[in-house]
Amino acid sequence: MIKLKDILPENNNKVNRIHLLTTVLFLALFAFPLFPGKFTNVILMAVSALTLMIFFIKPQPVGKTLLLNLVFLIPFIPYFIEFCFSGFDPGARFEFEKKLFFFTAPLIIPLFVKVTGFRNYKLALLVFALSVTSLTIFSVAGLIIKGIPFTAIAYENGACILRDNFESLSGLHPTYYSIYALSSACFLCFAVNPGKRAFCIIYIIFAVMLFITVLFLAVRIAIIIGTIFLLVWIIKSKLKRLQKFIFGFCALALLVLISFSLPSIKNRFNEIVSLTSGRTVNGNTVSQRMVIMDCSLKVFSDNIIMGTGSRNFQQNLNDCYSSSGWPVNKEQSFNPHNQYLSIGINYGIILMLVFIACLFIIFRKIFKTPEGIYFSIAIILVFLSESILERQMGVYFFGLIALLLYNTTPDFSLITTQPLPIIKTKKKL
Repeated sequence: MIKLKDILPENNNKVNRIHLLTTVLFLALFAFPLFPGKFTNVILMAVSALTLMIFFIKPQPVGKTLLLNLVFLIPFIPYFIEFCFSGFDPGARFEFEKKLFFFTAPLIIPLFVKVTGFRNYKLALLVFALSVTSLTIFSVAGLIIKGIPFTAIAYENGACILRDNFESLSGLHPTYYSIYALSSACFLCFAVNPGKRAFCIIYIIFAVMLFITVLFLAVRIAIIIGTIFLLVWIIKSKLKRLQKFIFGFCALALLVLISFSLPSIKNRFNEIVSLTSGRTVNGNTVSQRMVIMDCSLKVFSDNIIMGTGSRNFQQNLNDCYSSSGWPVNKEQSFNPHNQYLSIGINYGIILMLVFIACLFIIFRKIFKTPEGIYFSIAIILVFLSESILERQMGVYFFGLIALLLYNTTPDFSLITTQPLPIIKTKKKL
């Protein structure tokens, strides 16, 4: 059961209704997987308006806080500049609007944390994890009702029918869902309170269900991330060295066994086997990914200094796809499927390096929380496989959780300057 002190700081003797309403709406933001994008935008605007109202009623020094959060905004300034200097070109506007979150949230969320004193990041992460769990139960139940998991054809061609039906029911691309689910499973594990046995069991059951669903959908990058999560957990656990080795070996052996027995994973990896064996497979996602990567690298190298501009990069990629024998159109366009390359193609290698440097600053701080470690690993790896900041759901996932952890994690200086506890020891006789 969530108590009022879990939402508002414990040092508030009197409940401030505006603070409470703002905090509840802020927590509702983290249920965004369940909401349409426009509804989440409305919640963010309400949080922004109430936060500014609280700040104007009782101003506080926030200059340094906002300055530190500019690390989220800096890599996307060129999108705004191009939009303005292109005569408000529709293409530049479309790309700028997808990044608009980074021009507002890095200012509003730290301001919200400052004026309300909110620090319970675990509660916000729990809201996100439970929303993903609810979406999972609904989507999997829908698949079962349709009978999709029980038909062999659903697993053919890289489990295309299974994945398409799951996306239709959940509203999320399987890759996005899998990253959400893996992160949520970790958040649920860290939300476990040994003193509350019932909730502990429920959270563990939910986490296992999320991991199983990720395996069921057989997203390759998610399986890699999940394997790394497992290895990190084993390394950081308090098990003895031999126990870690035995546990890790058994876990990896089980994962290999599942890969050869679960139809969805088996068919997904069969695409790799078909490609390496020289057999031509229509719609092979691995061969498509190779074409996308080759063209992305070519367009990037051809425009490595200044980039193509956000309004031109997709057309340049489409021209390369066509010249490679893979005709595409405006309705069937494919971005680089790599967030680092997407930034580099748009504005050149300098901005790509700035983006990586900003990520380093962000992750260096949020790595101080256990949840932040797994979240950072997921983002670093998924950025290699998907351009998730080109979709609003990806922007919300990275932006909201990263900003939450970045602004509620204590500074290193605050951690190291706390006095160490005095340990009393018995005097030797």
